[in-house]
Amino acid sequence: MKIALALIISAFAFVASSAQSLSQTSIVVGANDLARPRRVAEPAKPSTPTPERVAELEREIFDLLNAKRKERGLSPLVWSDSVAAVAKEHSVDMAVMGYFSHKDMSGRYVSDRADSMGLKKWRAIGENIAFNRGFSDPLTRTVELWMNSTSHRQNLLDDHWKESAVGIAVADDGSYFFTQIFLDKK
Repeated sequence: MKIALALIISAFAFVASSAQSLSQTSIVVGANDLARPRRVAEPAKPSTPTPERVAELEREIFDLLNAKRKERGLSPLVWSDSVAAVAKEHSVDMAVMGYFSHKDMSGRYVSDRADSMGLKKWRAIGENIAFNRGFSDPLTRTVELWMNSTSHRQNLLDDHWKESAVGIAVADDGSYFFTQIFLDKK
């Protein structure tokens, strides 16, 4: 019994050390063979939506967010293409540069980014951002995350916001980056 146990332990030690040195291998244990490293295909990369589909998703999540406002008796936000450009730019920047923050890699916040893109006539500006990966419905998940966060929910349900838009970017690994910007013009 002790000998059989020692053989099993040494077999697992061999498999573990061999597997660690092989790239892209997995240990597969069959019913009739010992554990041995075998090459397996890399998992399929998640498909990224086309730019046209991303534009549709931006409008879809915007409608979902306005539905949350309507449920609470608030007027809907009006979509603004100029606000959408600022939101999209930030989402794309986060996806490409691999970060998640209200402050971009140049140290600019939403007010700075809006001003630099020519969106200067505003009294107040706000921003919600979200990141998720691996959800079958990333839009619904993002709305849930924002509604479950006090500060994000306050932004979304604030009745002084009049204009808004959502920009979405999808990274190569399937990560979704969302930016919603709220605007009250002068």
